[in-house]
Amino acid sequence: MKRIILVLSFLLAACSHEIPLTSQPSIITEAPQATLPPPVVEEVTPVPNINLPAATLPAGPVTMVALGDSLTLGDGDDTGRGYTLRLLDMVNAIRPGSTMTNFGQSGWNSDALINGDQGLSGQLTRSLGELEIAAAEGRGAVALLWIGSNDLWYLYEFGEGTNENDALDAEHFASNMDVILGQLRAAGAKVIVALLDDQSRRPVALKGEAFTSITPDELDRMSLQVTRYNEVISEKAAQYGALTVDFYSTDIFTNPATLYDDGNHPNAAGYDIIAQKWFDALSLILK
Repeated sequence: MKRIILVLSFLLAACSHEIPLTSQPSIITEAPQATLPPPVVEEVTPVPNINLPAATLPAGPVTMVALGDSLTLGDGDDTGRGYTLRLLDMVNAIRPGSTMTNFGQSGWNSDALINGDQGLSGQLTRSLGELEIAAAEGRGAVALLWIGSNDLWYLYEFGEGTNENDALDAEHFASNMDVILGQLRAAGAKVIVALLDDQSRRPVALKGEAFTSITPDELDRMSLQVTRYNEVISEKAAQYGALTVDFYSTDIFTNPATLYDDGNHPNAAGYDIIAQKWFDALSLILK
């Protein structure tokens, strides 16, 4: 049954609408000497650079968009601010007049982010308009991307964990990252993308409270699969000139002090740390 409904796994209902927020390497080698035999050189496919912007953002206000799932929306934060409003405050302290639009949707995976779901257009399409306008007007444009958690949940909740399925899923995720990062970069935005935590270790997974069809063996597979996802994210970030922020090496999603009661999402203290980590990465291009 899980295999039959795998196709339906990516069509989860969105829980909210977008929230506009304002507060105000080719290698060049020398030719070999005549006395030496020519070296054997393997043909290397060059890695494309998609409109790489300057190392730092232009002076003045920054236009930010956030794309992702419930972690981007801010689920679990009783203050309702999530990481995005916290980050906006930090940026406005040094770049007054900066803005952010939060396109995050609970339950969305990378397919929904691109294609949309349940009558809502994709986050990618909606974000490109804002980024292109900002870039055209000479303002700093930044996209914050945190996606993949629901891809993993649905892979094992609705599908069967096998070596073949895991490999095909990783390839599909990589293809989606090409689409997302490529279009964001082509719009003239700087991109920061999150490395995922090992959600198989979250209390909600260990207790089987939310995704009841995931077996213990599939939790082990998920732990391996998230490392494949993070390899994809790191490789694609390097390919498209994006920065990364690391949530894999944190204990935000396992520490009771930073975890909401559902054992799945961060609480307010967790989002404090998350916002700071995004700001630390963003600071590299705000100087």
